[in-house]
Amino acid sequence: MNDALRLVLLLAIAGVALTAVGGLLARYLDQQRRIMRYLRMALSAQPEGVMLDRGLGRALAFNLDAGRIAVLWDRGRTGLVYTLDQLRGGELMVDHMVLARSYRGEPRKLLDEIPMSARKITLRLIFNNPRDPEFELELWPARHGRGHEHPSPPEAVLAGRRWLTSLEAILGRPAPARMLTKPAPLASVLPDEDEPPPWDEDEEDV
Repeated sequence: MNDALRLVLLLAIAGVALTAVGGLLARYLDQQRRIMRYLRMALSAQPEGVMLDRGLGRALAFNLDAGRIAVLWDRGRTGLVYTLDQLRGGELMVDHMVLARSYRGEPRKLLDEIPMSARKITLRLIFNNPRDPEFELELWPARHGRGHEHPSPPEAVLAGRRWLTSLEAILGRPAPARMLTKPAPLASVLPDEDEPPPWDEDEEDV
């Protein structure tokens, strides 16, 4: 009788644990889908070069045909949209040291060695905008318990290097015929997370 009761308790505990894990996984995937939806709305096109920090709800992506790059934070509910010609460059930082960089009109700093361990890996973008000149996205979190987009620090560094390679190609492209005179902001507060964020873009012919 005791063995049977013990078995029932173990099955009940396992069921509760599986339910909790399933709930966390569903929430994790829902956040990713929501951020991807916001990126599509921000770019008015399919996101390319997507980079995510699920733990902090930050993301960035571009679309070459649309000539835009979007950076989001606050679980994707707040952000800015720039034209690609407003993107000045980017850096890959590991434990607060710049290991690689690419800036418009400047020599590129190549990544000479892939670090095998790191507490923090960050991709930092610089924009031609005095009010919001930079955006940082953590590729490898310094704290545990947050969603890791990459399985290890070397994988995170390689992902950052690939993005900088894309950035190098972006910086070499000619400026588009149309551009935003200022970055287009998302509303800072939404009435419902299931509702898409409102956008207000101010476009002028150059």
